[in-house]
Amino acid sequence: MYRKYGVTRKDYDTMLVAQAGVCAICGKAENGKRLAIDHCHKTGEVRGLLCALCNTAIGKLNDDPELLERAAMYLRGKLYDKSDAADT
Repeated sequence: MYRKYGVTRKDYDTMLVAQAGVCAICGKAENGKRLAIDHCHKTGEVRGLLCALCNTAIGKLNDDPELLERAAMYLRGKLYDKSDAADT
């Protein structure tokens, strides 16, 4: 943990308590598994602890907040708008 992210066991435990032992995104516990240490791939800054599913999901969308927002709008039923595509 420390070598890869600069996070000690105490740091991890402090983050885990601050997050009430659950994923920072979905709010679920990992049932016997440790939560993943999420970090910014550009800066290396640790953001929090995530379950495997949420960590994989944001990674698949390249940790891009705008892309994640577009995915959320899509899931909410917003219709595809060609003018939105021109912005990307």
